[in-house]
Amino acid sequence: MTDQQRKRRTVGERFRRFLSTAEQLEAEDLADQAREAGAVPLSECASRQKVTVRGTITSVTASNTSWLEADLTDGTGTVSLIWMGRRRLECIIPGRHVIVSGRLTEEEGRRVIFNPEFEVLS
Repeated sequence: MTDQQRKRRTVGERFRRFLSTAEQLEAEDLADQAREAGAVPLSECASRQKVTVRGTITSVTASNTSWLEADLTDGTGTVSLIWMGRRRLECIIPGRHVIVSGRLTEEEGRRVIFNPEFEVLS
């Protein structure tokens, strides 16, 4: 959200933000950043669709097999990212902001992108 847009907030919007939790405010900011970057919010993505999503890595898990799994949230939803054949990626750590692209699938009731392309933002 630009500085000019922040200044234009209505009194009701300012009051709502004042009463919101830190987690809710962070989720809103992540969703705004994703829209500004041209990424699609996870809440609007359909299964089996090629998507580009911007968000924050919330957890990283290395399995006993040869794959790496990370969870990404964009403020509207969460997706699991799985890199098969990789046990580690130095730049994929919790708190890191990334843009990922790939085909969104449903695996055992959760949203997953296998072997996504990614760009590290910070």
